[in-house]
Amino acid sequence: MALVEEQRRGRVLHLHINSPDNLNALSGAMIREIYEKFAPERVRSASVVMLTSAGRHFGAGHDLAEMASGCYEPTLFRQCSNLMQRVAECEIPVVAAVQGCAFAAGCQLAASCDIVLAASSARFATPGVKIGLFCSTPSVAVTRAATAKVAAEMLYAGRELTATEALHAGLISRIIDESDAGALQAEALRTCQRIAETPRELLVAGKALVMGQKGKELGQAYAMASEAMEHGMARSCATEGIGAFLEKRPPQWGAEEYEVVAEAVSLVSQGVAVVGASPDPSRPSHGVFRAIQRAGPAYPVNPQASAVAGVPTSATLAAVQAPFAVVDIFRASGSAAAEAVDEAIALAKQGCGVRAIWLQEGIRAPEAEARARAAGLICVADRCLSVELRRRGSTNDSHGRKDAPRGKL
Repeated sequence: MALVEEQRRGRVLHLHINSPDNLNALSGAMIREIYEKFAPERVRSASVVMLTSAGRHFGAGHDLAEMASGCYEPTLFRQCSNLMQRVAECEIPVVAAVQGCAFAAGCQLAASCDIVLAASSARFATPGVKIGLFCSTPSVAVTRAATAKVAAEMLYAGRELTATEALHAGLISRIIDESDAGALQAEALRTCQRIAETPRELLVAGKALVMGQKGKELGQAYAMASEAMEHGMARSCATEGIGAFLEKRPPQWGAEEYEVVAEAVSLVSQGVAVVGASPDPSRPSHGVFRAIQRAGPAYPVNPQASAVAGVPTSATLAAVQAPFAVVDIFRASGSAAAEAVDEAIALAKQGCGVRAIWLQEGIRAPEAEARARAAGLICVADRCLSVELRRRGSTNDSHGRKDAPRGKL
């Protein structure tokens, strides 16, 4: 039986800690398994994580019996700290449902989540002082989630909080009545499903901003938030959401961004025409072109060069003699990029096999992008194709993100 069970519920990734016999204690094996379940590549297709546990208690902390035995790993606490950071820094929201006790590292795990729903009988404590081992690592999460004075009493006096006290201290989000045995997990799932109704790109960008501005000087925090709002207004989900509100209709969200990216990447093997590919090996577009070559046929489009990486260039997309499904654009944002997009749209309408348009990282042409989507084309903007190929194991590219610095061609 797995220590952590995984289930997909639409866009909700449900992780269920399943070791009730030892009160879901965070043994070394449990820490490693939860850590793997929160790996970025495993949460990439979800919009929210729901974290629950089996039995009467959410988590009793570290496995003291294991720690006192010859099985104790000196790196256990560093492994646990890495886990808590991965949970807290997960790119999508994490919702925990807490029943019974959440003590020591169990309290730390709950405090590391974005939203915590607790049963009315739930209890929270960091009682390390009572066994001669201060809850040092739990203190990091608890002092960031609860008010300073309450956290201090929990840590120095080992005081146990009721669910009501935890709510008042800011350690949890809501208390769920336990008249129905399944009410806690049912409400956690409803909360996650409400979150999952929001476009994933909005959740990712929103959480990145919330996490990034914490601890910043007030002016710096507002500068970051203002920039995030400006980027947000450029997203298609903002256009649709605001339009739907003004037209008094439900918003019709398009396909999730990760699905669009994955579909575009899957077409690379059918050929990519790279507009603006440079013959200069020091240029980012040259590095990306070489990465695409390792994943599928690549054809450079550059009227000012004769060849790129040994492949003859074409002056225009229409002049490319071989079939291709993706047009990758390395031109400046605005009219230059829009011109290439419109040429790709024209070829698609002629039945030439073009199915996707990719504007490299730092490149945008919003109106042309809208025209491409209206023409039924997949359109990805402001992303590095070589990075996405590498993420999906489609290339052995070793150039890294320096292949396409933001705003450079």
